[in-house]
Amino acid sequence: MMNDVGIRRFAIVIAISAYVQNADQIDAGQLEFERVQISNEYFAEGAGYGDFNKDGVTDVVCGPYWWAGPEYQERHQFYDGHAFPNDSGYSDNFFSYGHDINGDGWSDVLRLGFPGTPAYWYENPQGKAGDWTRHEAIAAVDNESPGFTDINGDKVPDIICSMAGRLGYATIDPKNPTEPWPFHSISDAGPWQRFTHGLGVGDVNGDGRLDMLTSTGWYEQPESLENDPLWEPHPYAFCPGGSQMFAYDFDGDGDNDVVTSLEAHKWGLNWFENVQGDDGSIDFRPHVIMGEKPDQNAEGIAFSQMHALDLVDMDGDGLKDIVTGKCYWAHNGHDPGARDPAVLYVFRTNQDSAEVKFPAVQVDDDSGVGRQISIADVNQNGRPDIIVANKKGVFVFRQ
Repeated sequence: MMNDVGIRRFAIVIAISAYVQNADQIDAGQLEFERVQISNEYFAEGAGYGDFNKDGVTDVVCGPYWWAGPEYQERHQFYDGHAFPNDSGYSDNFFSYGHDINGDGWSDVLRLGFPGTPAYWYENPQGKAGDWTRHEAIAAVDNESPGFTDINGDKVPDIICSMAGRLGYATIDPKNPTEPWPFHSISDAGPWQRFTHGLGVGDVNGDGRLDMLTSTGWYEQPESLENDPLWEPHPYAFCPGGSQMFAYDFDGDGDNDVVTSLEAHKWGLNWFENVQGDDGSIDFRPHVIMGEKPDQNAEGIAFSQMHALDLVDMDGDGLKDIVTGKCYWAHNGHDPGARDPAVLYVFRTNQDSAEVKFPAVQVDDDSGVGRQISIADVNQNGRPDIIVANKKGVFVFRQ
């Protein structure tokens, strides 16, 4: 099926101020994107990628469809689904991930739906026509910022979420992938409910093991995961409830800091400096990247509803950058700033001065984000690209 939405090409060129020998100098930096709107229909709050036809080219998946790369004009339906109204309600599909779940060499699709509903994965029929066989992964995915990444170190991605009030992760059994995935609780029952916001993975204490990040603190992964032990909680009030959370050494001092949006339906983007005490304890010092008012950002930028966030080196300088944007119509017009432009931004990490800076690149002003941002080099030119979906449609921004 041919796209009825055109391709708009544009370049974004920015100048970054570098602090060198106590004087401001201009360090020219450039990010250029090609905007590809795959669809203007609302299928899901996120989109993923994979090579679903095994032709060596990256495809995009959103809702019940996948689009064949590199042009994304050929659409294939793999389960019985439909588009939703662009101005009201919600999709039954929030997150999509491409991954070879059953180990047959073909990319399958993992679907995380509306919060509190089951996670399903769809088995790629190896090029055959028709719907893909659906398998239930886990009975319910709670939290609005779940993830699909390897947390236990076995090189197989896990579903990061909460279920029945407990934080944890669900693992694929390579020998029985079509059976329900075991859920491993890492916490006692707590405030981890269906619509809780803020969750992530990162090595906070530098021991080489990935910890779990939440809006109210972090949980330390123990040396052994045998018999599913509880992880030690370290309370800290990072935020009321943001989006995806990451641990990364933003200031280059050798320990990992934390980044998160503060409220997924309001304002605020912070990084939290890791401050270690003489006794080895870890505390955090908050730093505002962007607040509710323009004067809280070095470049006068302010936008709300950062319901999706990713951390990737977008410009090839060896430092990971923050990718986020405005979640378009997240509560159907009832959130602060809901009618402001649906922007998409890259905040580039800059360690060239005594103070860490995040020079901003506006990628777009009429797409925004949903609940998921996917980053992949879809055009295989060595530069990461951005994939988003929401009530405005499905988009790829290619470098």
